[in-house]
Amino acid sequence: MKSPQELQDEVVRKLAKFIRTEREYRMSQIAFSERLYCGRATISRMESGHSVRSEYLIAALVELGLAPKFIEILDAALAEPPSKREKDERQRRFDAIMAPYL
Repeated sequence: MKSPQELQDEVVRKLAKFIRTEREYRMSQIAFSERLYCGRATISRMESGHSVRSEYLIAALVELGLAPKFIEILDAALAEPPSKREKDERQRRFDAIMAPYL
């Protein structure tokens, strides 16, 4: 089983690759940055898995037409709320991920 940090790193890497692949198919980093009202360096950081403001990440998903996929995942998760035990386990994992930042 992967540690919380390994899971976080994997999500970041895969999301960065997902955005980069979709963006490369459609436009340049400069054109994309203009559509998101940010600098090209922000796009580069996003596609490299470095931290960027959440509004840029969400705007990127919307601009690339990827938001519906994420909404579908969230809707499915919201349709079946976790039990108390699952909720406590999720909180424990979240706390472990956030510990270095607190």
